[in-house]
Amino acid sequence: MDLDDMLVGHWSSLPFSYGVMEASELGLLTDGRGWSAWFNFGALCVTRLRWQCPEPGLLELHAEWTVEGEPGQQVGPLSFSSTEPPEAVAEVTRHHYVIGPAVPMPGAEPLMTITFKEPVEFCSTYARGSREIRSEQDPTHRVLPYPEDRSLGHSNDLRPPPGFRSAELDMDHFT
Repeated sequence: MDLDDMLVGHWSSLPFSYGVMEASELGLLTDGRGWSAWFNFGALCVTRLRWQCPEPGLLELHAEWTVEGEPGQQVGPLSFSSTEPPEAVAEVTRHHYVIGPAVPMPGAEPLMTITFKEPVEFCSTYARGSREIRSEQDPTHRVLPYPEDRSLGHSNDLRPPPGFRSAELDMDHFT
């Protein structure tokens, strides 16, 4: 699996979303797992995914789960106040990108950004947040926990938690 280390971390469209009612975020973990989120005042949709770079400047996202619900009202990282049941998805999208500085609004300081030719979660430009990122920062981690791999000391797949049941799931997809 080819990963571009420059992509690892938290990315947010908020600095570039002035004057709009919604924004998006990306969380890309070092092991090729991650999530994307789209949110506004009354809705939050998070897609759990795997990512890779099949060639330089091309991000491939493999969507595996979607969780929708109402966002929490606290200030800080995205969270849910309520959710619908998680839904398994199987979608692959490709997004050409460049990483470099961009000015979010006139007079502002340049920010390190990733700019996509094909939008991700309805946004094309994201500002870099923290490069240090953990699976616990995924807004869905309480709804759909990452199972732990004791040999590696971290989560390694996107299987549903023990006892999770949904008529929409095709468990053969995960074996």
